[in-house]
Amino acid sequence: MNKFKDFIEIDKKFQNSINLQLDIDNLSKLNSYIPTHSSILVLDGFLNNVLSDRDKANILIGPYGKGKSHLLLVLLALLNDGKGDITKRTINKIEKVSKETAEKIKTIQSSVKPFLPVIISGTEKDLNKEFIIALMESLRKNNLMNVAPESDYGKALEVIAKWKKDFKQVYESFKQIVREYGRTVEEFMGELKEMKEEALNIFKEIHPKLTAGSEFMPMTVNNAMTLYGEINRALESYGYGGIYIIFDEFSKYIEGHEKDTFAYDMKILQDICELANNSKKQQIHITFVAHKSIKEYGNALSSDIVNAFKGVEGRLKEVRFVVSAQNNYELIQHVIKKKVSDCKPWFQEQNNKEIIEESYKIPCFSGLFTEKEYKKIVMEGCFPMLPLTAYALLNISEKVAQNERSIFTFLANDEKGSLINIVENGSEELLSVDVVYDYFQNMFRDSISLTNIHNEWLKADYALTKAESLNEEKIIKAMAILHMINRNEEVPVRKTEIRLATGLNMADFVSSLEKLESKNIVTYRSKLGVYAFKNNVGVNLDNQMNNMIEKQPLSLNWQEEIATVSELDYVLPKKYNQEYTMTRYFKYVYMTPEQFLNTSKSEYLFETYKADGLIICLVMLKDGDVNQIKEHLKELNDNRLVVIYPDKIFGFSEQQNIRKLKAVEKLLKDKDFLEENKVLQQELEIYKEDLIFEINVELEKSYLPENNRCKYFNTLNGVTELCFENQISFNRFLSEICLSYYEHAPKINNELINRKSVSAQIKKARNLIIDAILNEEELNRFEKGTSSEATIFRATLMHTGILKGDSSEEEGCRRIIEEIDAFVGQCAGKKVSFQVLYNKLLGKDFGTRKGVIPIFIAKEIINLQDTPIIYLQNKEVEISSSILNNINERPQEYYLFIEKESIEKEKYLKVLEELFLSEELRKKQKSKMQRLNNIVESMQRWYRSLDQYTLTFTKQLFEENEQGYLEEDAFERMCSFRKVFKGIELNPREVLFEKIPKAICHDNSGDAVFENVTLQIEEIKKYMDNNLVNAKKKTAVQVKSIFGARADESLSACLKNWYSKQSEKSKSHIYAENITGFMTYIEKLTTNDEDEIVSRLCKIITGIYINDWKNDSYERFVEELTYVKNTIQSIKESEQSTEGENKISIKQGKVQSKDSLNLTVTTAQVISFRMQ
Repeated sequence: MNKFKDFIEIDKKFQNSINLQLDIDNLSKLNSYIPTHSSILVLDGFLNNVLSDRDKANILIGPYGKGKSHLLLVLLALLNDGKGDITKRTINKIEKVSKETAEKIKTIQSSVKPFLPVIISGTEKDLNKEFIIALMESLRKNNLMNVAPESDYGKALEVIAKWKKDFKQVYESFKQIVREYGRTVEEFMGELKEMKEEALNIFKEIHPKLTAGSEFMPMTVNNAMTLYGEINRALESYGYGGIYIIFDEFSKYIEGHEKDTFAYDMKILQDICELANNSKKQQIHITFVAHKSIKEYGNALSSDIVNAFKGVEGRLKEVRFVVSAQNNYELIQHVIKKKVSDCKPWFQEQNNKEIIEESYKIPCFSGLFTEKEYKKIVMEGCFPMLPLTAYALLNISEKVAQNERSIFTFLANDEKGSLINIVENGSEELLSVDVVYDYFQNMFRDSISLTNIHNEWLKADYALTKAESLNEEKIIKAMAILHMINRNEEVPVRKTEIRLATGLNMADFVSSLEKLESKNIVTYRSKLGVYAFKNNVGVNLDNQMNNMIEKQPLSLNWQEEIATVSELDYVLPKKYNQEYTMTRYFKYVYMTPEQFLNTSKSEYLFETYKADGLIICLVMLKDGDVNQIKEHLKELNDNRLVVIYPDKIFGFSEQQNIRKLKAVEKLLKDKDFLEENKVLQQELEIYKEDLIFEINVELEKSYLPENNRCKYFNTLNGVTELCFENQISFNRFLSEICLSYYEHAPKINNELINRKSVSAQIKKARNLIIDAILNEEELNRFEKGTSSEATIFRATLMHTGILKGDSSEEEGCRRIIEEIDAFVGQCAGKKVSFQVLYNKLLGKDFGTRKGVIPIFIAKEIINLQDTPIIYLQNKEVEISSSILNNINERPQEYYLFIEKESIEKEKYLKVLEELFLSEELRKKQKSKMQRLNNIVESMQRWYRSLDQYTLTFTKQLFEENEQGYLEEDAFERMCSFRKVFKGIELNPREVLFEKIPKAICHDNSGDAVFENVTLQIEEIKKYMDNNLVNAKKKTAVQVKSIFGARADESLSACLKNWYSKQSEKSKSHIYAENITGFMTYIEKLTTNDEDEIVSRLCKIITGIYINDWKNDSYERFVEELTYVKNTIQSIKESEQSTEGENKISIKQGKVQSKDSLNLTVTTAQVISFRMQ
């Protein structure tokens, strides 16, 4: 065979990446442009922007090394001149790919004036200054400096030149000062010409020292946006149609920018973008060049930078430079020049032939190329690279390439590790993937932000230190590259793909891979079916694991450990679920034979494991007796149980995997261990995944029917061993179980409501329906629309026929309604727990989902002729959607009672409504379920409005012949009636139909009693309403009697007449508080209202109002009032005796004889007073 260098030529036009600033006038770079469909599509878009005067601010996004800069170089050449020979050749090349684009270029050349190209590199700290410098540089290159306005820098140079010519002494002082700054005048002026900000600042400091304090303030334009606008207008007279700005390497600018000045620079960019978008005849275009959008940086950029960029981002149109995979391979084909005939010896070599043919079967090639295209573009075009080497080069360069290292530099740069270097060094073997690893490995090392790539490099770099042959190194590097690419759907890191990437023959590959495995360098990840690196840095993991395992108990709870890790979780009986439009499921449960045999009732299992059926996987730790299992299953007699009896015991190897898994989980929870061995966390996570996978593989082998390693038992057709070919036949059997056990389940086609637990949103919708039903509102508003409540209403009540209640009723729903009706029948006249109903609806034959039950209950309750009462334990509660929701959650706490209606009860209730209900409540027209509550609530309100005396007295105040007297039997009934309402929380039904009848008639059985109760309540209410009024009347008559007046005389006149007859001495006498108060009140009495007078007298004489009297208050009042009257009348003017009296003299001023006030104090009363 020849050597590659004998017939392969690399097109060196590709050897360097494009630097727009350096290559803008490089015609050879323009000549090396290879048009592809992808690049022409982008170029066409930019040309359209110029022709249609739109989208003048944009950002071109594409991976490194894909030709973005090259494309823009071509664009600038076409827009700047476009009349040279090389430019014409480029247009011809473009025309071969797209005639339309070529025509647009010709239109621009003939009708659009050239654009001045400006390249921004983003290397200056001050972006405003960078834009100005870049514009000045472009003007200089294009001999347009006379267009440029004066800058501060230019003005400074003019001043220095003037000093040198006209002010020699000043100039000499200037030279001396500049030397103090470590510069010569020539160096300083050179810095000003380069527009260095430090030099300008120094000049501004120097200027006042040399000019008697005057500041350097030239009137020049220093704002980039203003400058670009002015120069763009001026360029029109020089034959230019505008300015085209390219901000190259914008991604690097973003990544390396200081956070402090970023917001300021973004304002500059925002202004320039606005200037571009607003430009008209003289267009300004700006294109940013980036390898990814700002959003794709994720957490790599601070939120401050991301937020600051948003103002710019909104003004940019995003243009994606998408290069098709096929175009990429074609690019390689264009770079590597050779004759296919010279390559044939390598294609015919047996191992190479096998590798090339097998490689086409990999999805990355078979999904992209036909076999003919694959041979031409990949096999022949990418020669001497193996197919996967070309694939790796394209994908790795896309992930990590920079300008100094890219697909083009690999192909055409003559440097260590490049294709041209390998060819020139006389290589004779097809290049395997390891050459890609070698070329880019420094970038892998430095790409710390690319976590996956850097981590894979770390593992591979460590693994290479353990490799003992070139073949082992090839395998390690190939694995690393494929894991970095991380596209398992295209190239999984399996044994076959690794071998095709290395180019090794089968024997050498297998031998080397086995050695790497034996040395614990690589490991097979069973879960994913791929090979990966095993990281052994820092600790001997196996020893650590063994130490953890030794500390575990000898016997673990194996069934629980298996259940925790098992991926055999639920099985959905598909046929049944489809037919009944719901989701039932069977749950896998792991038990030892002993646990199963000790289960006395299947209900215990279903209380623990909430499911429609259970698949009990027996965990055999030793040989067992299958007949015992069958016999016990027969005793349990529950068709919902399927028992799986495995042929193989759960032995040491299976137990050891569980132990390893527990050890790994414990290490992952050990913060100190992970802190000391950070590199091991990822390996432990991977190891954990693999252990879980391996355990589940064994479980599937033991318990899935297609593996024929277990026996199935069920009682549906007698306890016989069942045979299933696969999961499909097993699933059909589970549907048969459901059809048998849940035969009459309602078919409701809405899984949002037809389920055990509904979401908060669906519950809210259900509440709207229930409340509308209970309040007897119009339901037609739910019959149309797409709201949750409308769809649920139609699914549960309309489509099932329940709303109409005719023969169209869905069979299962009809039976549910019948069960609810039967339950209601049980509740007539007695409390029955809702648990009774729910046991029936949720149990055998129905298995109703809880979500729909409250709607059906509400509908049946509202249709009752009788009155339903719901109890929470012993307390009556108002029937509402909230209560029905609570019943749904805790049916054992709630009870239903149906109060049978009758004519007598109805009359009784109507009388009570007339007696007690307010006008407001009558107008509300509440439902009958709230009727009882309203009546009792109104009676309670009436009761609480009564005075304390009426509510508490137990001894009649009146004699038989007096108004207000009540027969003793009636009085007892009144007292009993009052007791009913003493409680704070009353159960309305019990109050009305049990407690009141019993209190009044001592009998609450039979409806006939209500006629008598009605009459008695009317009498009692009338008596209690008038009791206080009658008490006041009687008291007034008694007061008149005490003071010597007739019953028909005025009480006010009687008292005032008596008062007028008392001695002056008695009026000035100081008495006890009640006597003094009495005399004061009578003295000032003006009202004739006897009720008011009696109330005040009671308060003054006894200290309590008549409203608050007790049984003996009347007698006490009469006694005290009589005493007061007698005491006052005993004080006479004519009496000379002063025995038992004390005299108090109150002096005013100094003369006692004239200004003294003498008060006589009767010592018979205990008094106290204070004078101020």
